[in-house]
Amino acid sequence: MVPQKKQILKRAPRLTDEVARTISESIKNGHYKPGERLPTENELCEAYGVSRPVLREAISQLKFEGLVIPQQGRGVFVSDTGFKSSLRLDVPNFEDQQEVLKILELLLAVEVYYTGLAAERRSKQQLTSIRKALDKLIKAISTGELGSEEDLSFHAEIVKSTNNSYFVSLATFLEDNVRHAIRTARKHTASFKTLDNDVLKEHEAIYLAIEEQDVEKARLAAEAHLKQAMARLMKEVRKDTN
Repeated sequence: MVPQKKQILKRAPRLTDEVARTISESIKNGHYKPGERLPTENELCEAYGVSRPVLREAISQLKFEGLVIPQQGRGVFVSDTGFKSSLRLDVPNFEDQQEVLKILELLLAVEVYYTGLAAERRSKQQLTSIRKALDKLIKAISTGELGSEEDLSFHAEIVKSTNNSYFVSLATFLEDNVRHAIRTARKHTASFKTLDNDVLKEHEAIYLAIEEQDVEKARLAAEAHLKQAMARLMKEVRKDTN
């Protein structure tokens, strides 16, 4: 079966995720059936307007999710077990306090733990990368910028320092589904301008704990940062809705 009508995907930093999502939807709606071979690489690249490296990464993601099975010399086939449900999160409603608390519980369970792992396992080179990311965040804030991308990079370097690819994947999922929504919500609140000095102090505390390789201190610093970040967001949302 040939691909569906050519779809031009917006070229964004996470283009691979868009391609994977589009193909998974085609599997879910029955366009590609269980046991069926997907079109060739050339056909898929042409259909979605992407390069082979992007497509291959998307296929790898679908393989990890259990949706497709590559077969050497034969191509890529839809799993004959059919569509496998994947973990998905709806965009949080930040005006619902109970929902925000549930999101906070999720982030605490994941981010606090992996920050401790980063403190325990980080190499000197990884510590340097975390420091550089923090310095860029400090510089961005000092020049009046939002610092959102720098904040993302700081936390990304921390999770990389766990040396656990599963945590990296999970952190990416949370960034796509939760943390990005949090950043967007803060950015759109009436009084939000930049991250303040308290936020920078929280980031510095996390870094120092990782530098000292103090696991408990790192987890406590991460927990304090998450709780304060959520409290600041709720405060801004309430101001904006009043």
